[in-house]
Amino acid sequence: MTAVLSARLEEALAEVRVEPDGLTAFVGERMMTAPSPRALTGQLATALYEVVHVGRPPKDTDSPDRPADQDADRRPDGDLEDGLAARTPHRYSHYRAPVLAAVREGRGPVVRLSGVRVRVAPERITGGSGMAGRPGDGAEAGVLVAAVRRSLSPGFFLVDGSRPLARQDRVLRVYLHVGTAGAVLDAWEASLRCLEQHGVPYRAKALSSSAGLPRRDGVVIYLGGEDQYVLPDLIGAVGKDTALAPGASPFTRPLAPGVAVAWEPDDPRPGGKNTSLGEHRSRALAEGLVRHATRAGDADASRAEVVRKALLAAGIDPMEPARNLSSPPFHPAF
Repeated sequence: MTAVLSARLEEALAEVRVEPDGLTAFVGERMMTAPSPRALTGQLATALYEVVHVGRPPKDTDSPDRPADQDADRRPDGDLEDGLAARTPHRYSHYRAPVLAAVREGRGPVVRLSGVRVRVAPERITGGSGMAGRPGDGAEAGVLVAAVRRSLSPGFFLVDGSRPLARQDRVLRVYLHVGTAGAVLDAWEASLRCLEQHGVPYRAKALSSSAGLPRRDGVVIYLGGEDQYVLPDLIGAVGKDTALAPGASPFTRPLAPGVAVAWEPDDPRPGGKNTSLGEHRSRALAEGLVRHATRAGDADASRAEVVRKALLAAGIDPMEPARNLSSPPFHPAF
């Protein structure tokens, strides 16, 4: 029989069951119930994200027999942030910004950063073109912006590279599977130093609290698609200094033990933008699984065939969920 889904995805879905009424589902030992198939789809998507993508145990985390010493919430939030900040190799990201209002005595110019008007302190200006001309006539300024963005991604410590990643259509995510606080810090420093040495634009984030470990996405790096050439050096740098955990999300393509990649989602449907890879893939899977269980689609189609249709509708390659239907090829080395 011809395969219609990737083997790793089929393996993950072997642990998932949805009852025919569309009101109850199981992911391993984790059970969820909902008042409607639509509500169950949301709950199932969350469970798939946590178990299939992140790699948490499928056992229901609310089980009353869960030992108290496994209660992650007892550990302090943000306990990794100081260490991550100390091991970030740069302080600032370098931006070019259009000048909207000229320099005043003792005050810097007003520029547009990320669509927002900002008056920049003089010491954060690194020079510019056309600064002596009229604002708005092509005048630009070099601006130093703090690289650390603590509040931008809840639960994660986020940093922009010295060369920040510009908005672009094709962004590659690099996932590092970390199991301990030490591994998070080591992977973070090794990754960022490698990327800074290459001088490529990037963004990176790491789990800010050890309470969430282990995670297959404990450290995530965002690269422009044209910069895949740095991946062999990045893998070498991280592997040399870090004890990564084995395994990867079936939504990603493994490159080395504990290292995997996937393209940023590209969903053509309304509302399909601005979701994480794990959330996007999990939602598409959940939609297909519930649709098959309730026979809302083709009653004669197999579960794999219905899930395949749901993935295609979301712009996902069913045989390689790390890719979108619109994605370019991965680096030939992988």
